[in-house]
Amino acid sequence: MRSYYDTQSASTATAEATTEQPRPQVLRETYRPEPERPKPNLTEREKEVLRLVCDGLTNAEIATCLHVSRETVKSELKRIFRKIGVANRTQAAVLLVRQRWV
Repeated sequence: MRSYYDTQSASTATAEATTEQPRPQVLRETYRPEPERPKPNLTEREKEVLRLVCDGLTNAEIATCLHVSRETVKSELKRIFRKIGVANRTQAAVLLVRQRWV
């Protein structure tokens, strides 16, 4: 029994590989600024934690700076994320910069 590779020469297989269907063009989305959100009602401590997050500090580093436990920082971040409507620290930092809250 002959296989596909037995019946095709190397040059034919190479030619087939280079004559693939053209890729559909991907439409690029134009940049649309996010609608401005109302500034959240954050406490001074929450603002301080967010500034440290935007500076790239880890939870452990934030805890050291604020003289609290890592668990306290974690719970404060969860509360902050709920208030501003994001899921993680990266989204929070991006939102704060885009909305110019910091």
